Amino acid sequence: MSDLSSPSWPSGDWFIDLSSPADLVAYEKQKVLVFGKTRFQEYEIFLSRLWGKVLLLDGRLQSAEKDEFIYHEALVHPVMLAHPEPRRVLVLGGGEGATLREVLRHSLVEAAVMADIDQELVEVCRKWLPEFHQGAFDAPRTELVFADGRAWLAAQPDGSFDVIILDLPEPLEEGPALLLFTREFYNLVRSKLAPGGLVALQSGTAGPWGRLLPDLNCTLRAVFPRVLAYTAFVPSFMDLYGFHLAGGDDFDWPSPWEAATRLEDRAMPPLRWMGPEFAAGLPHLPVYLQTRLEKEGRVLTDAAPFRPVAGERPIF
Repeated sequence: MSDLSSPSWPSGDWFIDLSSPADLVAYEKQKVLVFGKTRFQEYEIFLSRLWGKVLLLDGRLQSAEKDEFIYHEALVHPVMLAHPEPRRVLVLGGGEGATLREVLRHSLVEAAVMADIDQELVEVCRKWLPEFHQGAFDAPRTELVFADGRAWLAAQPDGSFDVIILDLPEPLEEGPALLLFTREFYNLVRSKLAPGGLVALQSGTAGPWGRLLPDLNCTLRAVFPRVLAYTAFVPSFMDLYGFHLAGGDDFDWPSPWEAATRLEDRAMPPLRWMGPEFAAGLPHLPVYLQTRLEKEGRVLTDAAPFRPVAGERPIF
């Protein structure tokens, strides 16, 4: 076998994302726009020739301008279309404002509450990422809350929200989101949903090695009567990403006709990722993922939350 020399590293400033102990993805930084550290996390926003503005949190890619619509439409619109009348909606997390933006596209929404622990980061995103939030922070239907999400939610009256969307960072060891991925927390979320209420969340990689997705599937099923997993490929993540939607016994996935009717009734502007026919296929998972969700995973609890192994990215 002939020796293969390693290719030379290209010149320039690069962000290296360690996808696992065995591989990495590199993104060229055309220009660093802003960086710093809040009480809770480090942040950086840089400009990429391919991806536009890119947001990093704690050294991990969170959103890229060119394809953030895929992640945010996938997180928001399945749950919003599955609910016949989502009038009061809570977004927990979602610092860059794009999740809030997508919620506000639904004309039925009377109040969209966004609760985030990191006010400083939200202000950074307000200033530097207007392409992401598109004015959602200042919309008349928006209510911004800066507080610990779990403690704040516990203080709200039961049955407060029709839809709760959890747009949370990775469950880092000892990180602020660690206890936002447990059975106890999902029991709290369920208690704050109105009758017929639904919850949606991002669930990490949907590849053949990821551990978080099966764990969350198992944990949600310990709390909610109906749980549905689906996926979306996010190019800037270089990964197939997982999501969950959960609710009570009355939760049914809308048919293409129902989805189209709700989009029309709510005077929705055109979406770029999800359409009625496409949405109908979301609950149909590849066989390997169906098998993993059936056979793998454990119930995450406050006493035994998700723990990344040494050298592993927490979303895995």
